[in-house]
Amino acid sequence: MLNFILIAALAAVIILALLFRIQMNNKDRPYKGYILVPCVSGMTELERVVKSYYWEEFFQSKNFGREIILVQLDKSEINYTAKRLEQNYSIVHCVDVSELADFLKRRELKCCGK
Repeated sequence: MLNFILIAALAAVIILALLFRIQMNNKDRPYKGYILVPCVSGMTELERVVKSYYWEEFFQSKNFGREIILVQLDKSEINYTAKRLEQNYSIVHCVDVSELADFLKRRELKCCGK
C-alpha cells in the first residue's frame, strides 16, 4: 500500500512539473491571430458581427487573443460604420484591401520585436 501511495505521489509531481514547464513556455511566446471581416456594400449586420467577435475574444486568454480586421473591399457607406467600430473597440482595425498585406507585416514585426 505504501508503495502505491509513493508511486502515485511521484507521478503527480512529475505531471505537475511538466504542466508548469509547458505553462512557462507558453507565457514567453504569445500567439497572434486575426479575424478578417469583409466590408462590402449592402452588408447590414456588420455591427452585430463585430460585437459578437469582440465579446468572444474578450473572454479568451491574452496569449491566444485575436484582433479583428475589417477589410474594406469597395467604397461604400459601410466604411463609415467600420471606422466607427474601429474607434469604439480596441482590437478592431479597419484596413483597405490594398493595404492588408502591409498592415499584417507591420503588426507581426511589432509583435515579435524585430
